[in-house]
Amino acid sequence: MIKTEILKLSAEEKDRAIILRAAEVIKNGGVISFPTETVYALGADAMNKDAVKKVFWLKKREADKPIAIFLLRPGELNRFVKVISSPARKLMENFWPGPLTLIFKSKIDELTHLTGKEGKLGVRVSASKLVQLLLSQTKTPLTATSANLSRAREPLSADEVLNDFDEKIELILDGGPSEEATPSSVVDVSRDIPILIREGRISFEEIRRVVPELKKKK
Repeated sequence: MIKTEILKLSAEEKDRAIILRAAEVIKNGGVISFPTETVYALGADAMNKDAVKKVFWLKKREADKPIAIFLLRPGELNRFVKVISSPARKLMENFWPGPLTLIFKSKIDELTHLTGKEGKLGVRVSASKLVQLLLSQTKTPLTATSANLSRAREPLSADEVLNDFDEKIELILDGGPSEEATPSSVVDVSRDIPILIREGRISFEEIRRVVPELKKKK
């Protein structure tokens, strides 16, 4: 049984001791929850297979369903994906950092614990200063999945996270209620024609203004 620690963030999200504590938990293979510019996320070291397995277990998520990752900056993308298409570059230029997850073909075979059977990797560069600080301290990609049980509503507060994961995760960073109740939009850019998988904070119309060839998932 884990004692779940709750640490309250200031409005400026510059709590250095708290960030260092969260990074320590992640580096030691633990799982934390933290607010993003959308909903609260479950964060673990995305390169640590055991930590990612724990995220799957916590969420009761199907093993073949992919989990996306947070990267600190777009320049890190080449390390993880095979091809960055022209539509993908346009979307990155217009919406990153921000609430947009892009799905690419994974370059690294060792990432099958994240990609599922199709070998595709979801990537998000967040606009959240907190997420950026965590990534700067951990120096590893973090899992970018909402802190809820699979198919349940995305959590908008630390209390909602605690309801599902008390005594199951090491740490919750309490940044107050989420300003937005909508998760990130998700676009598959692994093929010639980009496909909207999930319409979230960024609407279909907004994305299509940047990539007119965009289609909705059937």
